Amino acid sequence: MTHVPPGTRVLGSATVVADDPGEHARNKPSFYADPAAWLVAETVDRALEDCAEHVRDDADGTAILVVSATGSERTMRRIADSVPRSRVSPLRFAGANPGVLAGLPALRHGLRGPSLLLAGHPDAAAPVAGTVIAGWLRDGHARHVLLVDLHATEGERETCCCLVLTGAGADR
Repeated sequence: MTHVPPGTRVLGSATVVADDPGEHARNKPSFYADPAAWLVAETVDRALEDCAEHVRDDADGTAILVVSATGSERTMRRIADSVPRSRVSPLRFAGANPGVLAGLPALRHGLRGPSLLLAGHPDAAAPVAGTVIAGWLRDGHARHVLLVDLHATEGERETCCCLVLTGAGADR
């Protein structure tokens, strides 16, 4: 994660690099989420482990903002490729929605703060992410924000970084 928005402090962080995001998937026959969403969820889990208990237990006051130019592209490509050969499960459509990148970690941790996916390269989206985060913290919509950056690196490898942020004067 290269951009910490002005006026925020980092309380915890984690980075997970995956040659295949599917290594982190926990799909079941009745529940499917894009492998990239499971990679994001794993990274969020690790970042929250790095935080004080009051942050991990603040579901009402924690927001999540994911920035990714690739999102669930790999899964959407696989679904499109399978259409001519067979029927596609409706679970695959729901689980391939790019919003699942923010939704799955929010569901796993019971987060009830705002959630948002910015579809764009993290460097280009940084000013927008900073503005959104500052607004959430300033206006009391969140006390903590999980800022996640998911991007492709060499080949099919994906890197996911998560920062747990709070306002500059909070949580001291």
